[in-house]
Amino acid sequence: MVFSESRFTESRPATDTTSLASSSFPNLLSSPPSSPPQHGQLGFLQSFLVITSSVAAQISIGSIFILNFYISYLISYIRARGSYEEISIFDGQLLMLLLATSYGMSGFPLGFFVSRCPLSVMLAFGSGLFAISYIAIFIGVNFRYGFLIGAMVGLGVSSMLINVTILLRCLRSYRDHWGVVSGTLLAVGFGATSIIHIWEGAMVNPLNINPVKLSGDQAISEYWYYESETVLDKCGEFYIYLGIILLLLLLYPVIVYRIYPDPGPSIDEHRALETCFKTTRSITTDSRFLLAFTSFSFSGVSGMCARSSLKTFGESFINDERYLSSVGGSGSFGAAVGALSMGLIMDMAIGSGGSISGNSPKLLLFNAFLCLTGTAMLMFADKMGKIWYLFSYDVTLLAFGGASSVMNMVLLEIFGISKFSIAFGITSLSTFFSGLWFTIASFSKLTWHDFWLAISLFSSLAVATAFGLYLEYRSRGGRIMREVVVEGSSAEEDEDDYIWHNGKKYVRQK
Repeated sequence: MVFSESRFTESRPATDTTSLASSSFPNLLSSPPSSPPQHGQLGFLQSFLVITSSVAAQISIGSIFILNFYISYLISYIRARGSYEEISIFDGQLLMLLLATSYGMSGFPLGFFVSRCPLSVMLAFGSGLFAISYIAIFIGVNFRYGFLIGAMVGLGVSSMLINVTILLRCLRSYRDHWGVVSGTLLAVGFGATSIIHIWEGAMVNPLNINPVKLSGDQAISEYWYYESETVLDKCGEFYIYLGIILLLLLLYPVIVYRIYPDPGPSIDEHRALETCFKTTRSITTDSRFLLAFTSFSFSGVSGMCARSSLKTFGESFINDERYLSSVGGSGSFGAAVGALSMGLIMDMAIGSGGSISGNSPKLLLFNAFLCLTGTAMLMFADKMGKIWYLFSYDVTLLAFGGASSVMNMVLLEIFGISKFSIAFGITSLSTFFSGLWFTIASFSKLTWHDFWLAISLFSSLAVATAFGLYLEYRSRGGRIMREVVVEGSSAEEDEDDYIWHNGKKYVRQK
């Protein structure tokens, strides 16, 4: 059910196009559930507010990934002044595992639950949980360590809840430009991390003070701590300022989503949700989904491990904290470029009359190759130096961002909007796999060279499964969607059988 290399020709209905458009694309806010939304009737102001507020929410939840870089500062602060003097960097890695696990494991139930509820309510609930979790971090760091554990779980669940809500809201309103919309949402999340990296380096460690190595023998289990009073003073200030900004950013979409509610789930979404077990089984037994999910998971391991090891790996051979912050910012910017560019490419492919059935698996394969290239280069970064590390890290994150964007389009192509939320929730399990692998490797005696060798093997599997997905698409006999005349369409027609794009209706090839 995806789209192959062949071009599809445009067939035009003989009926009056004005009446056809009005009957097929009623106003988004007043249309019956089974009708496709019309982006143009949203109005400029409403569209602007919905898109910018969604971007603001995505920036907020994207900021949780800065914790992968900030964790060494956080652990150093708790160790010197906080609630748990015996804390080590291994505790920090377990906290990151809790964050990744709660984020990934909550995707499936939240994808099902959010789809059935008003999205404005879900966004408000998720934002409230996000705020409570941030407060719990403050309590856990300064007073009682146990709150920090709960805070990581809360951040993971609330971030997934907000993410699913934002994606569903934009998909229901802008499904005919889903490539560029989803790519933009991912891009601003990665881009926000890039900005926070720069801000964190300038505020927390403006004097470029290096940490003190307490143990380790060039294995990935080595760990470092900051003892500088200047750095520790700035850690608390940075956390407070960041929290205030994030909460203000979340307040904006909560207000907008309340003023402009989403159109609600379609009849076909209701149908898929009411038969959740059957829907889940159809998703997890689809060969294309299994191949795409496996490829994305292994690519995700490459990207997430690169982000998580930025400080620990970089500090093993680069004695320059400011440069490492620049590497983190550059990589996050690269991920943003990858996500946005892939979204634009896929959107333009349909807009120009091309087929995206050959493009999405090809683009997934392309990004898997980039992941393999980047991780293979990281094996030699400690010998090749700072510039090599910067370039290989950027390539890996560029591919990770691109694969994330392509995967959203693949899910829509295969399952349509009716099953998207559940399929996206299952796909989020890849975050858990990435966090689990990095944590297990951290407690081992692997050297960094062996660590990146293992990640390169994962990337090789991502390439193999992405190529398998491409072959599976080709084996289905050409194009997956074709334009048909809309005249005479029945309300009972299964929405999973077609895609709306730019005012045209394309039928899926089974």
